Amino acid sequence: MLETVSALFVDRHQKVLLGLRARWKRAWPGYWDAIGGRVEPGETLDQALIRECREEIGLTPTHYELVLSETERFPERNGAALHHIYVVRAWEGGAAVNLVDEHDEIHWFSLEEMAVLPNLTIPELVTLVRASLV
Repeated sequence: MLETVSALFVDRHQKVLLGLRARWKRAWPGYWDAIGGRVEPGETLDQALIRECREEIGLTPTHYELVLSETERFPERNGAALHHIYVVRAWEGGAAVNLVDEHDEIHWFSLEEMAVLPNLTIPELVTLVRASLV
């Protein structure tokens, strides 16, 4: 089964970095999502998380926590998968930069802004971040 990792970067102002999935993507085009991608054969989840973040936004997570592992909600549309979502509290690399064509743009959102996004891949992302702040 395909596995993916996703990173919800949370800065010191409790803003969350999301990427707007590219319009060409098969799954969730034009939706805001956490940064991440597929786990490659032989990779651990941690290795995949770090690689994906470096490739997509140029940041290396240094302090992170797995907050959810969940099977794909729409396997008939997106294929069977197991998704692992992390909250990232610290990283190296300075400011995030959109380095690949996976996202049309990246943006930092407050939790309030995230909560009203009409095109968030998983509405529970807000709840996951809030729970990790306690």
